[in-house]
Amino acid sequence: MGFLDFLFDKEKAHEKRLKKLKKTLTHMYVQAAERQYAVETLREMNTPESIKILLTRFQETNPNHTTDADEKQYVYSVLVDLGRRGDTDVIGVVTEYLKTIDENINWPLKVLTDLVSYEQMVELIIELLEDLNVYYQRSPEKKRELMLRAAEFQDPKLAEQVARFLEDDNETIRFLAVDALMAQEEDELAEEPLRARLREEDSIRTLQKLAEIFVDKPGWKIPDEEREDIDELLPDGFGVHKSGHIYRKKK
Repeated sequence: MGFLDFLFDKEKAHEKRLKKLKKTLTHMYVQAAERQYAVETLREMNTPESIKILLTRFQETNPNHTTDADEKQYVYSVLVDLGRRGDTDVIGVVTEYLKTIDENINWPLKVLTDLVSYEQMVELIIELLEDLNVYYQRSPEKKRELMLRAAEFQDPKLAEQVARFLEDDNETIRFLAVDALMAQEEDELAEEPLRARLREEDSIRTLQKLAEIFVDKPGWKIPDEEREDIDELLPDGFGVHKSGHIYRKKK
């Protein structure tokens, strides 16, 4: 056997081992001790490939919710530890992984939250949102989680990106986008898109939230040419004053 053949066989054996470890890690009906062994083995490997496999544990749900939560918490702590050691680019691997999945992004995001700066996290959320559109998706989970995360940060560029999702086909995403946009505390960037949403929204709960926001922002005025239309669209208990601001009607 030549040296190149030896290297090829070694590489094939390594790939086979990684596949076996992944199969064990993501099999929810093997013994917990077997999955634990897979985690520890992958931890010791500490390579981009082994980190990718560790991340796949977050995609599975064990029927035993306590076991599931404990295992995910442990994998999370392993990834954070490896990231802090700096031997492998955990941040880069997790970031790229997040771009490839549409569900179960919460734990990978938690890993990055512990490893990157505030500014880097803002940039990551913006980057992930840029890859998403506002059209119908069978599972809007990724958008939902990113809207919730966006509400934890403040940045003008993030506000601009979040505002896009006021037009999302999914009402829950629109509702969360309103919260996320207001959390940015960027009134100049929020007033116009929220007023536009008032004219188009058909969800009572989102209209209610929008009306309450405008009540709390007396400086936000409805233009003369829009007042009649918006007054008719507002939920019960709200109206547009002749001055242009939205108010609560007295009972």
